[in-house]
Amino acid sequence: MVIKMDYRIIAVLLAVCLFGALLAAEKSAPAVLQAERVWDQEDETILELAVVMYHHLLEEPSQWNDYITSPAQFEEDLRYLQQCGYTSISVQELLDYLSEDAPLPEKPVLITFDDAYESVYQYAYPLLKKYGMKAVVSVIGSSADQFSNPDEPRHIRYSYLSWAQLKELAESGVFELGNHTYNLHRNGQDSERYGIRIREGESVEEYARALYADIGKLNQKIQEETGIRPIIFAYPFGALCKESRPILEEMGFEVILTCEEKVNRLAGDETPPLELRRYNRAHHYSTYEYFKKMGITGPESK
Repeated sequence: MVIKMDYRIIAVLLAVCLFGALLAAEKSAPAVLQAERVWDQEDETILELAVVMYHHLLEEPSQWNDYITSPAQFEEDLRYLQQCGYTSISVQELLDYLSEDAPLPEKPVLITFDDAYESVYQYAYPLLKKYGMKAVVSVIGSSADQFSNPDEPRHIRYSYLSWAQLKELAESGVFELGNHTYNLHRNGQDSERYGIRIREGESVEEYARALYADIGKLNQKIQEETGIRPIIFAYPFGALCKESRPILEEMGFEVILTCEEKVNRLAGDETPPLELRRYNRAHHYSTYEYFKKMGITGPESK
């Protein structure tokens, strides 16, 4: 028996199937589009934060190099940041913003000093107060002990902050104190450890004991001398390793300062401790050239 098909019926059936397929696709599409919109909204909340890193300020031109710049250059940097609309923030303000959505200035910047040379007290401190800015100073404990001795010879070229000076800076509200190790700020020569990097052949347990002995000692010393429990750690020479992070986390640090030169992009979902990249302030850059690397631009300085 031959069955004759009406092509008009076939056309209607095909149309119904096509309509059903389109309807199903339309119902599933909003989920994809909604996800894209949420991603865009989240992307808008990302905080871009530049962190600047100074070490030492001296007036003699013969001393200027990759880690020493002049007080005049530092003041020009602060003035330039202000002209570009930037406001310095503290680490605690940053943490409050990320964890509690506390307000931040429209253009925040974080200023840091490593090593805690006495030049921070003599030059940086009054200039930061003059421009209404704040900074972090990371302490080498053995140097603070050495230059807290009243019989220790002092000169602005090589002396470090005493514990009395560090306490004054911390209480001023201008500075936060960070841990830069008690006695591990070493370059790895003569069988020394390179910063806090793990040694070849050293077990994780041995490494952890070494860090607790040194960094933990400085944490206790800072608390005894200033009443402050440090939550900031700065890697000496930027010498990090994968084994160090969990140990620093166990020790209660909430922010780790590295030496990688890159602007930080923070969304608030970072796993603590928060790692912040920084730009070293070498003297040979003009203020304009230095901040341009971070995307901070304004009128070119003379």
